[in-house]
Amino acid sequence: MPKVQSQTPKLTDTQLVIMSAAANRFDHSLLPFPKGLTVKGAPLDKVIATLRNRNLIEERRIVDGAPEWRRDEDNRAYGLFITTAGLLALGIEDTVEDRPAHAAANVPRQRKTAAKPRSKARKASAAKSKERAGPSQSKQEAVIKMLRRKSGVTIDEIVAETGWQRHSVRGFFSGLIKKKLKLPLVSEVSKDGVRRYHIAG
Repeated sequence: MPKVQSQTPKLTDTQLVIMSAAANRFDHSLLPFPKGLTVKGAPLDKVIATLRNRNLIEERRIVDGAPEWRRDEDNRAYGLFITTAGLLALGIEDTVEDRPAHAAANVPRQRKTAAKPRSKARKASAAKSKERAGPSQSKQEAVIKMLRRKSGVTIDEIVAETGWQRHSVRGFFSGLIKKKLKLPLVSEVSKDGVRRYHIAG
């Protein structure tokens, strides 16, 4: 079971949406940003900088084809990923057995550097990212629909439906259902000893 910190960093709605989406991805990438995100341009860059300064997210070298955040002077691509501290801020413990294989290349992590202005390549990557954001949004809607059943739903059923990992489902409950949407999520153990979750009312 995930361990919730007694004191977690306060996150804005925008930060919660971005980080919850990353926690739900197998590689923990922040990209592509959620489809419904309204903050863009310079304000979004400021949000990302704040999360990096608090060590809740980090830049990593990525392989070709992975969602790209920026390129350095040597044209090497970097992506954005949620850190263990970021997962803990959402109430998720990143354990060795649950930790996914990241899309980052097997290269040393680079210290924080000033991001360069957005290039044409980055704009093109952002456009492709928007196209890929649809399925993730659909999965979120599907899970919420499952949680509204009178009989409720188990974590294993959500894993089978979405392909998410168990810790990602718990992060979805904590980050989006409870904190962002403020829905009354109820957890009950049925007569067969299986824990089921549903949205009350």
